[in-house]
Amino acid sequence: MDTVIDKVLDKKFDERFATLKELFLAYRNSERCLPAFNVNDNYDLRAVVESASELDTNVMVMTYPPVVELNSPEVCRALVDGIKKTAKHNVYLHLDHSTSVDMCKHAIDVGYDSVMFDGSQLPIEENIAKTKEVVDYAASANVVVEAEIGKIMGRDVIVNSPDDFLASVEDVVNLYETTKADIIAVGIGTAHGFTPEEPKIYFDRLKEISLAIPAPLVLHGGTGIPDADIQKSITMGIAKINIGTIVHSTYMKFAKQEIDKAGAGAYPPFIMKEVLPEIKKVVADRLKAVNV
Repeated sequence: MDTVIDKVLDKKFDERFATLKELFLAYRNSERCLPAFNVNDNYDLRAVVESASELDTNVMVMTYPPVVELNSPEVCRALVDGIKKTAKHNVYLHLDHSTSVDMCKHAIDVGYDSVMFDGSQLPIEENIAKTKEVVDYAASANVVVEAEIGKIMGRDVIVNSPDDFLASVEDVVNLYETTKADIIAVGIGTAHGFTPEEPKIYFDRLKEISLAIPAPLVLHGGTGIPDADIQKSITMGIAKINIGTIVHSTYMKFAKQEIDKAGAGAYPPFIMKEVLPEIKKVVADRLKAVNV
């Protein structure tokens, strides 16, 4: 993935590509963005895939390491393979925020479409070395590798100043040129989860990074980013956006409500039949914010 393709494509969100790498290159070149949702089980997986089908869009589902550790990469892969048979468009499976090279390799071995090695908390030299190890391992399987540089705030990530979390252009170029990671998540002011204040995105830094490297860029913290900022970032090289908190918080909120109503007779299929439409609503809302 060394160059960006020249042809500017129409904004079609259900377009099929031979590989996920080709999709990301085309999306960056045509100012499109692949929505990616964290899922935890077959129920929120189904909600995401059904919403994407109804809105005629490709979609990515992501498994966070605690989900992978509890269920295994094999089970996650099998769940997605099962639900894909009902999907109208492409559904890609991604390993999200793995700090373990071995977990990345395991996911590649069982057929994940994409993996992320998150070395953002490591010294830059160690981040580059471990990311390159994953990229080299993924090459023969043609699996996309996402790297991270700078820091995405929230989830106990400690930042002391903008210089601490903001991705340095020099470091981004160094990481990209050394590792050849396919897509790169950059710290530009966003945060995971709900935030007390609207996150301030450093668009000037995003533009500098976008001009410095051709790789598609990734925006994390999609739950709390205003729609206008999402759209602006897509015009500046963002080709994948991660959305997680709004999915699992909606799942838990409405599951609790239904369990409380059912009392001792609560039965999972009946509970989830009521919860699924609520998850689909928030997924559809985020899909509409991205696919404009």
